[in-house]
Amino acid sequence: AAERSLGAGRMSLAAVEFGEAMVAGLRADIATLLGDVPEHIAVTVNTTHGVNAVVWGMDWTPGDVVVTTALEHPGIAAPLATLARRRVVHLEVIGAEEAQVDLAGAVARLAGPRTRLVALSHVAYGTGALLDVAGAARAARSVGALTLVDGAQTVGAIPVAPASLGVDAYAFPAHKWLLGPEGLGGLWISEGCRERLDVTFAGYESGTDHVPGGAFTPWPAARRLELSTPPFDLVPAWRASLAWLAALGWDEVYRGTAAAATRAREVLAGVPGVGLVTPPGAAGLVAFTIEGRDPPEVCRALARRGVIIRWIDHPPLLRLSAGFF
Repeated sequence: AAERSLGAGRMSLAAVEFGEAMVAGLRADIATLLGDVPEHIAVTVNTTHGVNAVVWGMDWTPGDVVVTTALEHPGIAAPLATLARRRVVHLEVIGAEEAQVDLAGAVARLAGPRTRLVALSHVAYGTGALLDVAGAARAARSVGALTLVDGAQTVGAIPVAPASLGVDAYAFPAHKWLLGPEGLGGLWISEGCRERLDVTFAGYESGTDHVPGGAFTPWPAARRLELSTPPFDLVPAWRASLAWLAALGWDEVYRGTAAAATRAREVLAGVPGVGLVTPPGAAGLVAFTIEGRDPPEVCRALARRGVIIRWIDHPPLLRLSAGFF
């Protein structure tokens, strides 16, 4: 792709046609991975982009309610806090323990006639817990609310079919478990969700028939939430990683990830002073503590030995990613 850009230029007809075909192919690749159709896919720059496209694409009235959890990454928590401040929307926050034990019950208890959105992660980025997003979506649907999911720690680690989960929007990145480049992501939205979202951030890629003055015709499908020129040289890179994973076999990838996470848990459980935090049966993240040790210092000490993990600030935890590889 880089050689083509050098030879054909950025905006030659050949370059534009190649780029458009690549992006269309990427939507199809993502749709195949999620068991859906390309019309439900928008290409984003990361998970947070997708989250914001949904949050700000809704019409809000002061006093509306969003239900979320105390387990969220800033990619969800920061947009919701900004929404609450700017639109006088009330946030109902489910505690970390309840979210991991009875998420559906908690959503059903807190959601009411003013609830417009339930926004949460599929796997909690800190504790690694796999959350009951299907149960949360059922509870949200019973009061007419949409369900938005941060899938940054699931897509590529476990099988994900957003339509089967009953959610309305599902955002995820190219990097992490899909082994793609930073700078790209995907957003799946249902037909019903698309009808309730308007274009907020708009640009050339949001539609067709652009005329002087800014009027345009939004795309009829999810791609109306795309904004501007995508990183065309990165699109073939992500398509290559997706093709490589598919050639290995997604079932093998998922089994390998689960086996690696299980093995990590088994080893850590036998180490004195180590406390496992991630519940059994989760995805590829394993979170733990070491009694009397500062998490950042543990990460630095392990890095000197060639072992790369990360720490979580709230609460203070250590976390490893157990990939199939």
